[in-house]
Amino acid sequence: MTKRKSEGLDRSAEPDDGPGANGVGYRNPPQHTRFQPGQSGNPRGRPRDAKGWKQIVARIANEMHWVVEEGSRRRRSTLELILLQLRNLMAQGNDQAFRAYHNLFARYSPQETKTHRGYLIVPEQLTLEEWQREMVKVEAYQRRLIEEAERKEGKT
Repeated sequence: MTKRKSEGLDRSAEPDDGPGANGVGYRNPPQHTRFQPGQSGNPRGRPRDAKGWKQIVARIANEMHWVVEEGSRRRRSTLELILLQLRNLMAQGNDQAFRAYHNLFARYSPQETKTHRGYLIVPEQLTLEEWQREMVKVEAYQRRLIEEAERKEGKT
């Protein structure tokens, strides 16, 4: 009688004469076809010159073409030509072109920065004694401001 797996059966210790003898079966390929230790699953790997989707799209989008605009020849990228065509269709009232142009503009237009600009004043290097003298001046100034504020409160 054999024990179930949950009862602690160690199958590696039992001889097995069934169809899965030699440990071959589902998710257990024959020994001679298994990867050898240290061998990659894709030994040749991706070819050196192979291009991915992003590289192909970038190459085509940046490809330059000669076009005639208002009587003069200009060089424009494929991406520029697509955007110009979208703009022209949008101006003619094409709803799909309007949505596509609007989505692209909202996604890729430069965002306004919401930073406050100002000046940073960096004092020259001072010795410890010079810093202490400056601190005495600052503290005297702060006391004077507090006294003035107290006098104004007393008058009102």
